[in-house]
Amino acid sequence: MARNRRNTRRIKSIKEVLTTKTFWTIVGILLLIIISCIVINNYKIYEDKQLLAKQKEEIEKQTQEIFSQISNNISQTNQNISESDTAIKMSAVGDILCSSSMIEDAYNNNTKEYDFSHMFNSISGYIKDADIVMGTMETGIIDDEYSDINAPIEFARAVRNSGINLVTISHNHSLDNGVNGLKETRENLEELGFDVLGDKFENSNTVIVKEIKGAKIAFLTYTCFLDNESQKSKEELNCVNMYSEKQVKDDIKYAKEKDAEYICVMIHWGDAITQTISDEQKKIAEFLVDNDVDLIIGAHPSVVQKMEIKQNKDGENVFIAYSIGTYVSTLSAEEAKTELVLNIELRKSGKDGKVYLNKVDYTPIYMLDNGWDAQDRFKLIDMKTTATEYAGGNTQIVTRQTYDELVRGLNRLNEILSK
Repeated sequence: MARNRRNTRRIKSIKEVLTTKTFWTIVGILLLIIISCIVINNYKIYEDKQLLAKQKEEIEKQTQEIFSQISNNISQTNQNISESDTAIKMSAVGDILCSSSMIEDAYNNNTKEYDFSHMFNSISGYIKDADIVMGTMETGIIDDEYSDINAPIEFARAVRNSGINLVTISHNHSLDNGVNGLKETRENLEELGFDVLGDKFENSNTVIVKEIKGAKIAFLTYTCFLDNESQKSKEELNCVNMYSEKQVKDDIKYAKEKDAEYICVMIHWGDAITQTISDEQKKIAEFLVDNDVDLIIGAHPSVVQKMEIKQNKDGENVFIAYSIGTYVSTLSAEEAKTELVLNIELRKSGKDGKVYLNKVDYTPIYMLDNGWDAQDRFKLIDMKTTATEYAGGNTQIVTRQTYDELVRGLNRLNEILSK
């Protein structure tokens, strides 16, 4: 009992000491810590607002600066612009991919149907006014078990409704579903109203010549390789429009026989997930320029590569976009999430009737992932507009992590495209 009384007295003594000697000291220290945290936090908020304001200003300048060199190059050689010229608007997007997670996102458990429209609704306005919108349909559209290499026709319908009206099916995955899968893909795309090129089946077009506002424009397409190409038979390889100098010359000859005034090539080439242009790309580009091609749109690298103007033997501008990234995909690499819609304005001269390149610009886009449990998980957004709105105070539009990715992506595009 005596021991217990001593313990009790000791506890009381400690309480008395704490109460009388250190209570206000502890309170003071805690208040100081709280005030310091508030000050530091407010300062960080202030710094963040300053950073966002600076980034907002930089974002608004970027697009104007990126194409200044190309625009100057074009304007220096376009001396015959006339009010009687006819403007022809073209847009181009990159690889069109549909992953399993996108298919899951589009599936409605109640209706047992697919709806991909939410993925494109925010971006379709940027291409709706173009006369031609071209892209690479790198996903098979076949009625089979859907996977990362093929998707339901509803996916292609959503792509078509977003404004794309001309697609190539010539790419490294052309034969992933076999010859019959390639043929079925073509038939399904044509049923939806796409102009389709890239295969070499009977009655297929390796070249399409379209008359747009009085100008005849030819579209050619090639792939430089196929997945598992060495394992394909000659008959299989003959179903896809593979790149060769002979094939190019034959196609250009055909286009000119059809009175084409402007020749555009869509080509699948280069190395994946790299901004470095390969020696093969450079060699092929030189060959195409030397053989009267007027416009070259590259795909496959899944990231944006540089663009440039070259003059052909007649001193006319040839615009080369070595890679414009993907249009829609769920590729995980941050560089692959940064994409763009390329806008090209041609002019048919009211003086001499020639078709020439007048202007190039672009809209940077980004595939937003709202998380696996979101109702509409995937959505294409305008990078610049979204980042500007966030920096302007609308911090609910995306997460801070996404905003930082958008800023890095815009800076990356500025670095690549302003070279």
